[in-house]
Amino acid sequence: MEEEIIDSSFFSEDLEEKSSIDVRKTGFENSFNERQIGSIVMTIEPVSSRASLDVVLEMFEQQPDLTAVPIERDDAVVGVVERDVIEKNKASGFKLFASKTCGDYLKESPFTLNCSDFIEKVAAKVNDAAIKSEFKHLVVLLNNRSFYGIVSIAKMNAKLEELRAQDMEKAAAIQQNMLKKNSDAKKFPFDVCIWNRMANAVGGDYYVAKELCEGRYVIGCFDVSGKNVSASLLTVTLGSIFSMLSLQDSSNLAPSQLVVMLDNFLKEIVPVGNFITGAVCYVDYKAKSVSVYNCGHTNVFAYLKDDAGKGRVATLAPTLPPFGMGAVADAITGEKKGAYKMPMKPGLQIDLYSDGFTDMQSDDGERYDEPRTKAFFGELFNTDVYSAEKTIEKTVTDWIGQALLPDDITVMNVRF
Repeated sequence: MEEEIIDSSFFSEDLEEKSSIDVRKTGFENSFNERQIGSIVMTIEPVSSRASLDVVLEMFEQQPDLTAVPIERDDAVVGVVERDVIEKNKASGFKLFASKTCGDYLKESPFTLNCSDFIEKVAAKVNDAAIKSEFKHLVVLLNNRSFYGIVSIAKMNAKLEELRAQDMEKAAAIQQNMLKKNSDAKKFPFDVCIWNRMANAVGGDYYVAKELCEGRYVIGCFDVSGKNVSASLLTVTLGSIFSMLSLQDSSNLAPSQLVVMLDNFLKEIVPVGNFITGAVCYVDYKAKSVSVYNCGHTNVFAYLKDDAGKGRVATLAPTLPPFGMGAVADAITGEKKGAYKMPMKPGLQIDLYSDGFTDMQSDDGERYDEPRTKAFFGELFNTDVYSAEKTIEKTVTDWIGQALLPDDITVMNVRF
């Protein structure tokens, strides 16, 4: 429905910022914020419905940007005469007699708007009515009483898109700032490479690399079900949890307690039917041990060279349910499922990633898939730490080519 409204065949007026429209001063020009209808109203003096059409024709001739003129009947503005209707009649050879009145070309507004109305709240109603009645301008009142001006529906939709773009830009900045603050691994005694690309301005992937307390670190990759704004809101919740952990004493927080706490907290936040998959890598640097909890996430790969110098890989498949369902604690205690535990040996690498990596498609629609993913991390194992990020970037870019990214991609490479 929105695509039909924005179509150029429906709205053809010029939306340039510079305008030659002769608007009247009302004293209310700065009374409305940019989200209100009043901020985009054209305050034009109305013309009587009994006036000769020449009056409107002259206004259109002298004011090239003017798309409509408000028409008054019985002391009330009831609609407009639109420029494109006049021009359409001219183009079809229809003769515009001077004796014709403005009322003969009047298009009545099916309803009025108020200056204080918020664009986002009235847009659906306006666009729905515009499709049914094929009108392009509405009469706008001040305080639902006196006439203030007219508003172009095309301009309203353009403003709505602008506002949404601004909101999305702010949301993206907030999300990226949150990810940055919760993933500063520069001072870690081991290396963490993080590569992320969102499919849209905001996304449902979340990652964290954080020191919980002295010598204990959490590295995690999460994927929220759903996409765009709704998913990004849940990533903010995840970010808030990890930020709060930094403000409290986490020295006695066991890794199993951490994942259960995450699950219980998210159960109260995540809507029914949604969930968050996650792979949590808990590093106890003092004890030289690593625990990996895979909660419904993609496979985690652990690479290490044996005594003969040959690379060995362990595939850490999910053994626990996703977060947000309140089932992690029961799975750990009831079925004795839990972490993959391994000694923190020099040369050990652990790779976490979201399913956007396996799901990325080439120009021909071919998925990258699990076998290639596993082979890729095998190749990454043999690269130096300084080349890891560039290697991931090149792999993604070369594979997708000109294709659209169907999902967010996060790749984390941890090296000891």
